[in-house]
Amino acid sequence: MLQTFTEEELVDLTPRRARDLVVQCFFNAQVETFKRAATKLGSSSSPEQLQRTVEGAVRLAFRSTKGDFENPTKETLMAAVMDLANKAAAMGTPHDIIEHHKQQLGRVFEVLAQADRAA
Repeated sequence: MLQTFTEEELVDLTPRRARDLVVQCFFNAQVETFKRAATKLGSSSSPEQLQRTVEGAVRLAFRSTKGDFENPTKETLMAAVMDLANKAAAMGTPHDIIEHHKQQLGRVFEVLAQADRAA
């Protein structure tokens, strides 16, 4: 499923809200992959379980890039997104889906950068 952010979703954007958008975006990009993996492993694939799995993957991306999930910055968000894109590619996510989501998150990062410049 492709994630496209509306202008309203980007209003008053903070790094924490941007982190939540990263989780949402990764969930939408990977939901089918995680469902299939859960089925192969014989485990639950409820929406709640999938959401926890995706958040865990995002937390790991922050950890592997030396970021702090609870206190993200624009820079740590960008590093985590690149890590997630690499992992998505390794899981077989089609290139066009990865690029679409990176483009959407690029919009998020631009809004954060504008907020930094205005502050």
